[in-house]
Amino acid sequence: MLNLSGVRVIRRLLSVSLFLFYIIVGFGQKLVSGPILLPKNDSCDTHWLLVKKKKDIRFESNAKLTVQEDTIVNHFFKRKRAYQLFVSKKLNSSYYLKLYNYKGDLLFHKTYEKHDPSNNSYLFGSCAFIPHGITSIYRPNKMNKIYRTMSKENAHKMFWLGDNVYLFPNVDTEKLVRIYRRYLGVRKDRSLKMFLSSGVEHHAIWDDHDFGPNNASGLFNNVGLTTLAFKSFWNKFNLKQDSGIYEVLKTKNIDFFLLDCRTFLKVKKSSFLGNTQLNWLKKELAQSNAKFKFLLFSNQVINPKTNHETINRGLFKKEKEELFNFIQKKEINGVIFFSGDRHFAELHVDDTKNYPLYDFTTSPLSSPRHQLFFKEEKKNTATRVVGSFFTNKNYLKCTLKEQNNLSFLFFELKNKHGKEVFKFQISEKDLGH
Repeated sequence: MLNLSGVRVIRRLLSVSLFLFYIIVGFGQKLVSGPILLPKNDSCDTHWLLVKKKKDIRFESNAKLTVQEDTIVNHFFKRKRAYQLFVSKKLNSSYYLKLYNYKGDLLFHKTYEKHDPSNNSYLFGSCAFIPHGITSIYRPNKMNKIYRTMSKENAHKMFWLGDNVYLFPNVDTEKLVRIYRRYLGVRKDRSLKMFLSSGVEHHAIWDDHDFGPNNASGLFNNVGLTTLAFKSFWNKFNLKQDSGIYEVLKTKNIDFFLLDCRTFLKVKKSSFLGNTQLNWLKKELAQSNAKFKFLLFSNQVINPKTNHETINRGLFKKEKEELFNFIQKKEINGVIFFSGDRHFAELHVDDTKNYPLYDFTTSPLSSPRHQLFFKEEKKNTATRVVGSFFTNKNYLKCTLKEQNNLSFLFFELKNKHGKEVFKFQISEKDLGH
């Protein structure tokens, strides 16, 4: 039988062993973040990843693979290497991707299956604050369990609705190297990188904290730096429009309109989307053949009461009315709005048009809750769907299903544990078809 001193010795030996184990794992592992599946097309997948720079890393795939270094990351951060991998594949085919270190040890292995037509589930979320470096002063404790939960969801795409990274004003936003350091610091987070590398295809729009300081307008001086970083980390280099970051992603039954609510935001000119983007949106909506048109805003659209973080503010009402009148006059069916930013979730409906217009707000993913706003917002019930107001960490899952020759959208608002806290169902008939 061991005496007390013997037990202490064993405990110390175990502690030393565990400590050494973590050192070996921590310093032996070269893969820091990714591979992250980013916007792609039918013939090519794009992956982004970050590794520690020690010696060369080797990539392997059974599909044609092109490796391109992220020259900005590799210039600024000598101890790391970032890559974009372009995988050329046949339509509706699967492929594997393997990463090895210089010793031949396998760092990553995943098979990317061809898209299952029955998997028509999509995730949405916003406000993804993760403390790193100086931002730990603001909120030292990580609240990111939600990303581990989301990594287990069977979904095809994830849409980040803004504030996907929090740039520290007057610190990060002054120099490109600091902006990149913030992005890299966030993407190294273990829970987040588990979700980012889960095989879900990631798409993003931005809001004020990715764009610049809090509530930044299009007049922010260093927008060129934050634009470059956003395009780099979210693979947005193929956009053909002007200085804005907006696009349409077309699928069989849903067209996703990823909108830019910052670049053209000019308060004195009452500009929210701006003429160029608004005209582009109207043209694309008119040409869309999809049953459903998902309009992704970083700010709320339907909420009639608040003057905070919404296109409904008096300053921008003209643009909102122009968009709504166009949808009604041209009889564009199937429109649904998505928004974030508010640090709570809710569903608003405008039932004064040809058919009800819904705005699903989902926020926050891992940012702190704004308790001061909740008391007043709880009273804002005029257009809110009963039971939809939720103030804890959350994300939204939307699933498209066919039943009796009709298309239905099933919405589930889930908490950080993946438990459903609100659900809603919409059919194509409900949206004017």
